[in-house]
Amino acid sequence: MAIVCPTQIAPEMPRRALIDGTQGVVKAQVHIADGVVREVTFLSGPRIFYPAVRTAMLQYKCTRQSSEVVATQDFNFKLQP
Repeated sequence: MAIVCPTQIAPEMPRRALIDGTQGVVKAQVHIADGVVREVTFLSGPRIFYPAVRTAMLQYKCTRQSSEVVATQDFNFKLQP
């Protein structure tokens, strides 16, 4: 994923997850065309994190490819001690 999209934004921990003590791993799949993330699909993980992951991934700066690219990425949301 870092090769296709070298500039990535880390998703923010949702306030509700901090309050509830929710942690987890989100697996997301993106469809990239013309160097832009066009679509984010969630494959697994706690739904509370989906909006933060979508917002971050839509801000990625990707390289222009001659074809469209589909890639997956995992996001690990952990509470800090």
